[in-house]
Amino acid sequence: MSAVAGSYWLGGSPCAGKSTVAGILARRYDLDVYRVDEAFEDHALRLDPVRQPALVRWLAASPNERWLRPVDDLVDDAIACYREHLGMVLEDVAARPGMRPLLIEGTALLPAEVAGVALGPERALWLLATPAFQRRHYRERAWAWDVVASSHDPERAFENWMERDTRFAVWVAAEVDACGLGRCTVDGDRTADEVADAVAARFGWAGG
Repeated sequence: MSAVAGSYWLGGSPCAGKSTVAGILARRYDLDVYRVDEAFEDHALRLDPVRQPALVRWLAASPNERWLRPVDDLVDDAIACYREHLGMVLEDVAARPGMRPLLIEGTALLPAEVAGVALGPERALWLLATPAFQRRHYRERAWAWDVVASSHDPERAFENWMERDTRFAVWVAAEVDACGLGRCTVDGDRTADEVADAVAARFGWAGG
């Protein structure tokens, strides 16, 4: 079995608790975790304008270009960037020795692409934050304001960012459903451990 096909996939919208839940599951079940966001630091150093044009444009964009354009354009850009980044992630995973179970977590795990490489639908789940949960937690993060502070209109930039992520979550939900995969709403009513329980049950690890 290839490392890609044999992996477990935890995708979803930003600020849905993917990293926290992945850490809980790694401790419970002795898993290796591939964190897509952390991998991007290395990937950004070797982007190819031909293979990853959207990511190259994104990194070169000014704060105004990133956040003050129409939200539909921001969503399209995000999907294009995630798709290119996922290609680099899949290359990384394919090169890993398949010695221990691997849990891959990150927003760039687009459902249709994952459905094409995962061993089965029971090996993938998407956590989707509600708009209220997303906004509440972003506003608690001081670094979130640093992201938009240098734009001409930081408040509008922040609102565009939040609306982009909300619409992205809706897009992901539709993709998940179309692919016959699974999703879990994150609204703050459950603890991170309880969400981890739901993910473990999806992956067949409950009681492990």
